[in-house]
Amino acid sequence: MKLINDSMEEKLIWDNVYSELGFHPSCAYRGHSMNVKLPFELKENHAVYAVDEMTDTQIDDMQNHMNFVFASILPEGKYMYALDWQHSAFIFDPKKPDKQTSLWVENKNFHGGGYYAYFPSFYPDGDYYFFIEQDFSFGFLGHPWRQEVWIFGDALVKKTEEIYDRFGWKRLA
Repeated sequence: MKLINDSMEEKLIWDNVYSELGFHPSCAYRGHSMNVKLPFELKENHAVYAVDEMTDTQIDDMQNHMNFVFASILPEGKYMYALDWQHSAFIFDPKKPDKQTSLWVENKNFHGGGYYAYFPSFYPDGDYYFFIEQDFSFGFLGHPWRQEVWIFGDALVKKTEEIYDRFGWKRLA
């Protein structure tokens, strides 16, 4: 795991999130009465799941299991991005989940001499959390207000179809 602290590299990644995934951040929740754009415009095969009825045990199970799912389809030598919208961005290898942790970043521009960069959770509990293969061929997009996860890419959609009910998810699309 490596924190992306090069602002140009991070900007390029986020530019791809906006352009390749059609990301439209908003505070709109599922079932919102206003005519609000969907949060993503995915060209790839994708599925959408409601996660609002998950139990704590299911959230823990998802936290423990998703790295195995990613590792099973990630090509050798490739990596993934773990993104927390407007916060931390990481490069990580899901085959090494013990390395995924928050870390202290020394920076004299911050009160106290630095800040904690938090590795995002798979459960979207307050912000947009994204886990995307480096070439954007598959990914897991968490939407906090809609309480949804959007899964894209053929291999990840197929793997997720095999296990989503284990986590208490409900298929929406």
